[in-house]
Amino acid sequence: MGIEAIKSSTPEVVRDKFKEIFKVIITGDELQTRKFINNFKEYFRSLPPEAVAFPRGVQEVDKWSDRMKVYIKGTPIHVRGALLYNHTIKDKALEKKHTLIQSGEKIKFSYLKMPNPLRENVISFPEYLPNELNLHKYIDYDTQFEKTFIEPLNPILEAVGWSVKEQATLEDFFG
Repeated sequence: MGIEAIKSSTPEVVRDKFKEIFKVIITGDELQTRKFINNFKEYFRSLPPEAVAFPRGVQEVDKWSDRMKVYIKGTPIHVRGALLYNHTIKDKALEKKHTLIQSGEKIKFSYLKMPNPLRENVISFPEYLPNELNLHKYIDYDTQFEKTFIEPLNPILEAVGWSVKEQATLEDFFG
């Protein structure tokens, strides 16, 4: 799996923060670590979709497409996002302004909050998410943060006996 801090499939802003939080974990305590996480989450939510999206390479776009339903069952999530992007660009007649995603290209994908105009939970895009798609307000920053930062961080925190959120104990309850 590799360390998330150096994986190219992790957003750059998250890779940078992994390096910082490792220092906090080593030199600080659980409270300082939680404060760092909360501060980063606030900052993360202020970033544009392009900064928090997962970078990926996309392959075999045509293999997964379906004329009637846009994509077939079992389509990888980033490819599904690419097919949805292409479909929406064509549907809004924006092909002259925005290029379609082709196999072999580098893309970014992001989870979307439901409900949204696409009625889907993901969108991919080449370099930036076009404003004309009206999807910026539907970017699911909480899911993005959880999947890019918290999930990879949890095993490290568990190894030192810490958690992301304060845990109530039986002693707190009965004490």
